[in-house]
Amino acid sequence: MIKKVLLLTTIVALCFNTSYVSFATTLTPAQAIEESKVKYEQLDDTITTLNSEISKLNIEIEVINYKLNATNTEIEETGLQIKLINSQIEEAKADIEKNQEILDKRIRSMYESNTNTDMLIYIMTSDNLLDAFNRVYSMSKIVSLDKQMINEINEKSAFLIKGAEDLSKSQSDLNFLKTSALKDLASVNEKQSTQQESLNELNSQKANVASIIEANEEKLISHQLSIINSDSSTSLELTSAISTLKSLIAQISSDYVLDLANTAILDGQAKIDAIEIENSKNAVINNNSNNSNNSNNSNNSSTTDNNNNSGNGNSTSGDGEYIATYAMSATAYTGGTITASGLKPIRDPNGISTISVDPSVIPLGSKVLIPGYGYAIASDTGGAIKGNIIDLYLNSHEECVSWGRQNVTLHLIALPGTW
Repeated sequence: MIKKVLLLTTIVALCFNTSYVSFATTLTPAQAIEESKVKYEQLDDTITTLNSEISKLNIEIEVINYKLNATNTEIEETGLQIKLINSQIEEAKADIEKNQEILDKRIRSMYESNTNTDMLIYIMTSDNLLDAFNRVYSMSKIVSLDKQMINEINEKSAFLIKGAEDLSKSQSDLNFLKTSALKDLASVNEKQSTQQESLNELNSQKANVASIIEANEEKLISHQLSIINSDSSTSLELTSAISTLKSLIAQISSDYVLDLANTAILDGQAKIDAIEIENSKNAVINNNSNNSNNSNNSNNSSTTDNNNNSGNGNSTSGDGEYIATYAMSATAYTGGTITASGLKPIRDPNGISTISVDPSVIPLGSKVLIPGYGYAIASDTGGAIKGNIIDLYLNSHEECVSWGRQNVTLHLIALPGTW
């Protein structure tokens, strides 16, 4: 009962939290995302606990059903024994009635013929003493057999009646056990049904939180999608967007958003290929129309090369043009299933990793560069992460211990929604 009360309390609390995250207007975006993170982890833990409880109930139901089947078998066997005893009782009753009829006739005959007088006459008319003795013995034998018959009838009747009573009691006990087992089964089934309803409700709540996470992940790649979907994007912009999408894929858990990202990568590459083909065609046309002026062609070629080199320089130096640079004190953490931004925490030395920041210093969703750690997205928060303190995500507890606390430089490369 206590477990059930605690369970219902948890569900009510979780439902309240979900509506608060979804509809409260007093929360900042960072606070709302943090709420969804905590909510998701709470739901995950509660669902795991419920699944464990339901598994235990399933085992309990199996045990009760096994006992119930055994009891039903005993009831059936006892019922057959009762039928057999009842049949024997009926046969005994028939024998008793038959023997009773014989005794009744004999007693009636003795009464009607005044047996006491007849016996004296019967003895007095003996031929000799031996004959008289034999007659007396015969009469006593008849009386003895009659008494024996009466005793046997009474004993057999008492035995059968007692057997029937014992079996009836056994059947009554078994029926009680069956009723008790059915009551226990109904109670466990009700408990299982209640917990299953709770589990369904929690899964529904988890799905709502997952939709928030999916929205966060879609927002994370929205800038790259807009570049790839734009008809005015340059080859350089498309290449940069594709590169960023590939680095972000590891942080995406939603199949829908993963499909968006992978489709955008393919579309972006197709656009780059189309631009290169178009540029090649234009180059051929320009070469054919300017055959008479080799000098101009050389100058044009030089100009084109210079422009291309200038574009590559911008791409290379893009990460060097920092919005801001901070001196930070960095600790390390590991574990967890979801960040405050609703993303998976990851450590990818060759891509983009996860760090925790104070959103009032580094906005959530910003892209940063930390020499010695690499590129990262500021997607998590923490109670102790205030001011110029950051937390770097690593893959193991040992790595975190080895890192300890270090002073690092953080370069802010891009703000949320701009990369």
